[in-house]
Amino acid sequence: MPRIASCLRYCLWPSLLLAGWAQADEPLKTAVADLRYGVALYHYYQQDYVSAIAELMVADSRDGIQGHSDNPELIAGGISLAFGMQNHAESVFNQILQDERRPQSVRDAAWFYLGKLHYTRGDWAAANQAFNRVSAGFSPGLRAQLQALQINILIRNENFSQLTPKQIEQQELGSWSPYSLFNLGAAHARLGKFDQAQPFFNALADMDETGDIRRRKIHWAMQDKAYTALGYAYLAEKKYAAAIREFTKVRLEGSYANQALLGYGWAAVAQEEYTKALQPWQLLRSRSLMYPAVQESLLALPYAYEKLNAQGEAVAAYEQAEELLAREIQLIRDMRATLTEGELLTLIDSKPLPAKEAQAALQTTGDGVTAVITDDGQNWLKLDSTSIIKTRSAYLSELFAQSRFQTAVLELRDLLRLQRLLQAWQPKLQAYRDLLQEKQALRGRQERQLAQSAFAAQTRALQARRDEFAARLEQITAADDYLALADEETRELQARVTRAGETIARMQAAGQATDELAQRHKMFAGILIWRAAQHYPIALAAQQRELAQIDSTLAAAQKTLANIDEITATSLDIQPLLARLLALQTETAGRLQATDELIAAQTRLLREQVDQQLASHELRLKNYLSQAHLAVARLYDAELRRQPE
Repeated sequence: MPRIASCLRYCLWPSLLLAGWAQADEPLKTAVADLRYGVALYHYYQQDYVSAIAELMVADSRDGIQGHSDNPELIAGGISLAFGMQNHAESVFNQILQDERRPQSVRDAAWFYLGKLHYTRGDWAAANQAFNRVSAGFSPGLRAQLQALQINILIRNENFSQLTPKQIEQQELGSWSPYSLFNLGAAHARLGKFDQAQPFFNALADMDETGDIRRRKIHWAMQDKAYTALGYAYLAEKKYAAAIREFTKVRLEGSYANQALLGYGWAAVAQEEYTKALQPWQLLRSRSLMYPAVQESLLALPYAYEKLNAQGEAVAAYEQAEELLAREIQLIRDMRATLTEGELLTLIDSKPLPAKEAQAALQTTGDGVTAVITDDGQNWLKLDSTSIIKTRSAYLSELFAQSRFQTAVLELRDLLRLQRLLQAWQPKLQAYRDLLQEKQALRGRQERQLAQSAFAAQTRALQARRDEFAARLEQITAADDYLALADEETRELQARVTRAGETIARMQAAGQATDELAQRHKMFAGILIWRAAQHYPIALAAQQRELAQIDSTLAAAQKTLANIDEITATSLDIQPLLARLLALQTETAGRLQATDELIAAQTRLLREQVDQQLASHELRLKNYLSQAHLAVARLYDAELRRQPE
């Protein structure tokens, strides 16, 4: 593939963003043992991380999740860390580490994420201390990331001089190795130690990537970056031929081609090979003027013409530069006027596009301010591999590539989502309140109808029958009236004995002899009383149970009436709900107002960042334009001086 350029004149520090969480090693499960864990996993794999962490936190506030070892805690800590909930993540990991009974794999994961937490806070000592607590048996993929972060800590602490490319290769950093090599080379270059930076850039340039096409493209871009960095390192050491050799290795279609073309030209100028410098600079001038290297070439090209004593070509090139720079300055001013807070908010709140559609949308547009929101970067856990907002504009690409800007965009999208949620709940809460008020009114109407129904009359009738039954039973008990509770057969015999007694009485009144009959009547009457007395306790208990059942039924009916009266009179079950709904409406309105204010502040912050970025480009273009004006004036003045008076 054609090559020639790849990195900026100054070696940049690529940020290593946090990757998503990884579970500790554990036997594979084919089913979930706890429904709440299953729900959390469902939300997690749907990329609905807010619902996932909410499910885990709700479960934790109750009785926890059973049957899944330490996985739920690691998930909760990892998601919390990815979402910037650093305090909660730290408490989760510290809680895991305080339990010495935890498996080593779990403790390793906790130490790793706790170290990353300190790393994001810039506490390099605490981060390194946590990383050093991770055992040698930690997951190889994450251990490679851990070692890359440790190398970055050494760079931050300016304690990296002892590291060599060979040591980096021996650490088996995997896909992190190119970044570590470049970071170390860039660190030496920033200190002006270009001879020590070159071995790292050479090691990166010599690496061979045989992975998938995506990894190969990333590797080629890193190699282009290394070639360009080597070129500028040689340029700083005045090794111009070596610099040109490295610049020519950069791919022409690569993202660093412009910087390499510019450096190639300056290396040629340093050797006074001005014709050779014209070739890359003429190619640069044909490219989009958005790129700083192209802008610089507008002044570098006529400078080379001047060195070749081609004054006419130099004046023409300077004047063309004036025209192009003035047009570009106006373009940036139009962009600054166009990118208002409302326009940014509309863009950020727009529907995200799949990666392929986003790429196609950016490729089919010009080099203006077009930007898109992608769905492959719409969650916090993917910030290490992609961006949520992308643009073709070189004026904004540097700003958009910054993690703080992407984080601000994510925060704004979360706020917009929360705003929509609160706005959706406002009419729902009002609808619920209207329903409860209608229910209260309906209950009042039903109570009035109930008061006119037969239920109360039936309750009063039951009360009257109960009182009558209780009074009769009390009389029987007080008089020990055994026969009153006798069985049916005994009562029939008692009736016959009573009739016999009446017959004996009539016979006595007629003067008949009844001594023997009276004696037998008295004996049968005594037998009946004895028989009734034997059955009396059983019958009395049965009557008392029946009375108790009647009392229970009556009490239930009276309680129902009392509850109806109380509820309809005071609406005890509705009034608390109405009060709670009112409180929720007030809270929702307050939270919505606070969210609106945060959205306005966040949008204003993003607008300021965008405007400052464009303003810096405008200032640079103005400087170039001023230099072009002065150069044209200088050449015209020199020409006038050469003419005879």
